[in-house]
Amino acid sequence: MDAQRGIARRMVVGLPRGGLDRAFERDFSAYAPAGVILFRRDFSELDDLRRLTQRLRQLARPRRLFVTTDEEGGFVSQLGDLLTVPPSALLLGRGAEAGEAEWVAKVTARRLRALGIEWVLAPVADIHSNPVNPVIGPRAFGGDAATVSRWVGEQVRGFRSGGVACTLKHFPGHGDTALDSHHALPRCDTERPRLEDRELEPFRANLDADAVMTAHVAYPALDPERPATFSAPILAGLLRGQLGYRGVCITDAMEMKGATQGRTPFESASLALEAGCDLLLFAEFGDALRTHRHQLAKALADGALPRAGFDAARPRLAALDRRVAEPSATELATPLGQLTPPDWKERLTAVAERGVRLHGTLPADAAAGPWRVTEPPWPYGETLGQMLGRLGKAGSEVDGGASLEVVAIVSRAPLPPAEVQRLRQLGMRLPTALVAFQNDAFLDLLPEATLRVSAPDPTPLTRQVVARMLVRRARQGARV
Repeated sequence: MDAQRGIARRMVVGLPRGGLDRAFERDFSAYAPAGVILFRRDFSELDDLRRLTQRLRQLARPRRLFVTTDEEGGFVSQLGDLLTVPPSALLLGRGAEAGEAEWVAKVTARRLRALGIEWVLAPVADIHSNPVNPVIGPRAFGGDAATVSRWVGEQVRGFRSGGVACTLKHFPGHGDTALDSHHALPRCDTERPRLEDRELEPFRANLDADAVMTAHVAYPALDPERPATFSAPILAGLLRGQLGYRGVCITDAMEMKGATQGRTPFESASLALEAGCDLLLFAEFGDALRTHRHQLAKALADGALPRAGFDAARPRLAALDRRVAEPSATELATPLGQLTPPDWKERLTAVAERGVRLHGTLPADAAAGPWRVTEPPWPYGETLGQMLGRLGKAGSEVDGGASLEVVAIVSRAPLPPAEVQRLRQLGMRLPTALVAFQNDAFLDLLPEATLRVSAPDPTPLTRQVVARMLVRRARQGARV
């Protein structure tokens, strides 16, 4: 039992899909993990989130429980349908003025603490090195080391001043890959000097961050045998030794295909701990997780899992405990209406307006007739078509009956060649405005479009900004 409790203290776990039940609560109290990760599926509204974080801490007593979440902004947000959240890192990096990324992180931190969360799995320190990367893309602040280092540094300062632990991810850099580690094991074939000069720089420049998250990515130039999460040369050698990092090291979710490919869950967890990870992240609690915990506890008790690295995590976790306090009763009593500063939406709108990029013009007659809008379903908020309709551009349902075709595309992955060809033909046939609300690499393949808009953030705030900019550009064309 002691070994199981010890292993549990090396885990950050998600909740059961069905919510808290008696079996989970009994297990959670007996084997309290180091932390819990919460997702949007776990709560219905903000008051419910507060009650949930308080209940989890009650179950874990007298042990400290860190409550964490993915709250990067943009489409990686657990609060986006309940609060106005910041745009994606890429749009923030393009449009923010000095100090604004820090301010955004500080406001986010105070919001999280008022909801019972004191650890955020952000900021993303990856570089947008590969424009067709399907998992990083606009989650990165930019395409060069200096830009990313600068904005990551601002966010680290903002989270710290707001009282929330932050996490640089995904070490040693997930930007120069072409696969999503949720679905496969990516491979980065970049040579070590290039990795040192580019991918590692945002991490090297921000070693005061509370935690670093590993990448489920293979880097042959750093370790020809194992992906970063399971690599002692990368974690113990590069991260701890060469860079001198002293904070907490946590894995990305261990259920991801990048972690499980070619290994059993027990092997993956054992290798991660042996390589130098302090905490194992599991996105969902269930029977499988209890089995992993039991297997790891037996290996620890039998000596098959070395204790040296296991014990080395204790002072790092204790230091995090001292640095970051649990949210106080006063913070948890903050009226929900006070979670958003009066100038929040206005300032974020200005950031988005500076960050959106338009290439091309609109013909004079685009300002006159109706527009036809093609867009995907949005998870929340008004559609782009509804926003344009309120601005006087009522939509046309008739193919060819509109003065402008507006096509909104929200895609992490590169567009299939057939879709690129279809959009090229559309642009040759009709005046077309293409809007990229996520990955924007495809815009360079479509010069036939009358107007190409890079707005790599699908939140309602950015959709509203794009709607206004389209109408403004059309009116400018009409005046010419």
